[in-house]
Amino acid sequence: MSMTADQTHSDESTFADPAAVLDILGDAVAREILQLGKQGVVTVEEFAAQCDVSEATVYRRLRQLHDLGLVEKCTQFEAGIVTKGAYRTTMDSITVRVDEEGVTTESGSGDEFADAVQTVRQTIDLDEVRYNAKENSVEVAFTLDDEQFQTFLGLYR
Repeated sequence: MSMTADQTHSDESTFADPAAVLDILGDAVAREILQLGKQGVVTVEEFAAQCDVSEATVYRRLRQLHDLGLVEKCTQFEAGIVTKGAYRTTMDSITVRVDEEGVTTESGSGDEFADAVQTVRQTIDLDEVRYNAKENSVEVAFTLDDEQFQTFLGLYR
């Protein structure tokens, strides 16, 4: 099985090391850190208390999560003074894709519609796209090969 290793610069990013992302998501403490960090900026001390683990354990998980781009370090201010480092989760969702070329993991924006439109733009060669802003309507045309067309019919019948 091969792993892809490319990085994009949009709302959706492909992680350079899909296996490492899957490994870290298998860790209960890392998952809890991601959940807490999604709610806002959290200090190491707060993570340790909420996860009921040592600060050393939190630092190890944060280093792994940060190296993968799943959390970012923030600066916390109290009374105009920088008091301590804190972290927050950088993405809303992670998608795992398995195909004949290997496994990929991608972060998403949390907006399912935007993610779906981005997927269409990346995977289908569009023949034509027209939109009418006054009517909030979009017309999309694309050509499929026989196998793709049969798949399409199977999904929309």
